[in-house]
Parts: sequence; C-alpha cells; structure tokens
Amino acid sequence: MTFLQALYGSQYKEIAERGKDGAKGRLNGNLFLSAFIIVILLVIFLLVLKFVPGVNQSLSNRIGRVFGYNSGKTIGKLLAIPLLALIYLAVSRTVGSENNFNRSVKEFYALPEDEQHKANQKLLIPFFAVLGLMLVLALSSL
Repeated sequence: MTFLQALYGSQYKEIAERGKDGAKGRLNGNLFLSAFIIVILLVIFLLVLKFVPGVNQSLSNRIGRVFGYNSGKTIGKLLAIPLLALIYLAVSRTVGSENNFNRSVKEFYALPEDEQHKANQKLLIPFFAVLGLMLVLALSSL
C-alpha cells in the first residue's frame, strides 16, 4: 500500500462508514497532506537555520525590516495562511486531484482487510516522526 492509497482510502472509508459522502475524504486527505508538507518544509528551514552560519541573523534582519516590530504570532499567521493555501492548491491539482483520489480509493479497497487496518499507522508514524524532529530542532535553538 502506498502512502496516498493509505491516506485517501482510509479517509474515504472512515467517512463512508458514518453514512456520509466518502468523496469528502479527498478534502481531509488533501488538508493532511498539505499540513505534512508544511511540517517537512519547517524541518528543512530549521535545519538550515541550525547548520548554515549567518542565516539566522540575516533572516532576522530582513524580517525586522519587512514586518517591523510585530509579534511572531502575527508574522506566523501572515505567512502560514497563504503558504497553506498555496500548498493545498498545488496538492489538490496534482496528487490530490479527483481522478487520483478515486484511483487511490479503488486500489485501497482492493487490498486485504488486514492491510487496510494498517493505513493509519502508515500515515501517522511518518507524520509524528517529522513533527517530533521539528519540535526537537525548534527547542534546541532556544
């Protein structure tokens, strides 16, 4: 089972078992995939900040010139919302398109039942591993 089969198939199955339209699993899957991509990008960003000398100071100076003395929370919102929208749009037009979603769901249902039950594990282990790495990198820079 591929990551996309596990993602879209499990989302479809969970929603369909509740008696709702399983096609809404595409939205959930695309949002999860977008969040996962953002976390990966943040890990890469934190690695660059940690291991490339001078980037942290240079970036701090540029952000200060652009945003002034706004809080980090405000700057995060200003940057994160458009980034999420951009990544979601890219995901929904490529790997998360309706054709790919339907194909992944069909392939997911062709798998044996015991393999289908491992779908959440296949999704959550990499996500939490990358999320944990992000937290470690963020806390190590304090």
